[in-house]
This record gives sequence, C-alpha cells and structure tokens, in this order.
Amino acid sequence: MLCKISNSASLNEIELQLNSKFDYDYLYQPVPVINGLKEASVCMVTSEAPHRIQYGIWGILPKGYKDSWKSFQSIYNTLEIECESITQTSWLFEALKYRRCLIVATGFYTSEIEDHVMHPYLNSLKNQGIFCFAGIYNVLEDGFISCSILTHTNGSSKYHLKNPRPLIISKNKYADFLTNPIPFEVTCVSSFEIDSHEFVQQEVTGRYR
Repeated sequence: MLCKISNSASLNEIELQLNSKFDYDYLYQPVPVINGLKEASVCMVTSEAPHRIQYGIWGILPKGYKDSWKSFQSIYNTLEIECESITQTSWLFEALKYRRCLIVATGFYTSEIEDHVMHPYLNSLKNQGIFCFAGIYNVLEDGFISCSILTHTNGSSKYHLKNPRPLIISKNKYADFLTNPIPFEVTCVSSFEIDSHEFVQQEVTGRYR
C-alpha cells in the first residue's frame, strides 16, 4: 500500500519545475514524510487549472460525498488507485477520463521484509529532484479537492507484499496527461511515464519508523 510520500522541495523549485504558480504560497512547507493515513494535504496541478499549483486532500472522495474523510477512508482506502481496476462502471471512471492531475513529490516509501524485520525504503530520482505522480481528483461541494495516486499492480515482492508501482509522469508529458483527450484504454500505459531506471532506493532509518 502506498501511504507515505515525501515532498522536500522548495516552493521556487516546484514552481520552476511545473512552470506554474502556487495558490496561497504562504501556506507551503516542505514535508519529508507525508502520511496519507492521517488526512494529509498534497501539492497538485489539475486538468482544470494547469497553471496553478493547488492543495488537495490525499485520498479521493466521491462527488457529492458529505460525510468525513476519515469515515470513508476507514472503509475504502483511496490513497492509491490501481489503474487497471477502474472500469467504465466505476465511480472513479469519470475522474480518470476528465479530472486528471499531477501530484508533486520528491520521493515515496515502500517496505520489504528482510531478516524477519520490516525495512522501509525511500524511492527517489537519482538527482534527488521533483517528480509528479499521475493522479485523479474530485471537487467536493465545499470546494475542497480530494485526489488519489494512480498505480500499477506490482507482485514483485518475494513476501507478496503489496508494494504498488505508482505512475510517474515524464516532465515532457505533463501537458499531454493533463489536458489532451486520451482514450480510456491508453490512459494508464507506460508512454507517459519516467523510466524506472531513473530512480534509486535507499533504506530509511530513524524517525520514519
């Protein structure tokens, strides 16, 4: 399960990377560990406003939903959504087709069992730079945005842990992913993604645990 990401970039670095400006830039702070299980906010750019960097609640909620984020997430964890699981009858289909977003990060955390102990790892670009997850979002009745990270199924763990493989969009594909009409069957294919060899994995110690 993908439930912790990192965004340690400065405001200026993010604005340069995305060629966009923050809404409410005075609210921005780098966060080395964003824990999605505790109703966290993430920085994002939406298909409706591709030149604005906004804040969204991590964990998409259905349109028209009126109860609390916590009550929904306690039953349906939507921090990540497996792309391949979204069908044309799913409540997520409309968001995938019309409301795509980029979610800003500098890393994401995965875990593996080694020597009978759980070891967390931080996955980041080799140059420690900014990247963007592919995401989908809904706008709630109160105007707040809720969003999810799109992932692929990944069964590579030798202990069968569910370590997802998030879709991470190449910088030169940002505009295509956000604004171009994309057939449903190709939305989640690898043509938008950064080469996985651009990433490195580093074991995490200390406060993360």
